[in-house]
Amino acid sequence: MRLFLLYFIVLAIPFSCSKQDKELGYKYDCDKLNGVHKFIYEPIVISEECNCIVAGKVKYLKDCKTVALIYYGNGECNNLATKIICENGNCFDKNENPINSLIYSIDCNGNNITEGLVSYEELEDLSNSNSGPQP
Repeated sequence: MRLFLLYFIVLAIPFSCSKQDKELGYKYDCDKLNGVHKFIYEPIVISEECNCIVAGKVKYLKDCKTVALIYYGNGECNNLATKIICENGNCFDKNENPINSLIYSIDCNGNNITEGLVSYEELEDLSNSNSGPQP
């Protein structure tokens, strides 16, 4: 059963990304975006039990190309997120595996995530090869 679930998740991620690009189209106009912006494409969920983000997905765009995806989990209170770094807007290889991914710890502080222009500090966190953006 776990193996089936793992295959399902691995296959669902790439297909959901292309679908989400179309769904996010109404949220941004490439001609009007300057800098790096983030968009929530799966609702952020904060657990009352652990005061931590436990689910949700965020996409980071620069020049209307995806530069990173952040997955905040499946509902488990484990303070972990997955960062997938994209190259030229591509996040997955021909076998639908992430090109470059990293699991990192997030601060469980009850903070939510908002869409919009990315701050310099958040951009540094996004570029950090040992960590990622914090809520």
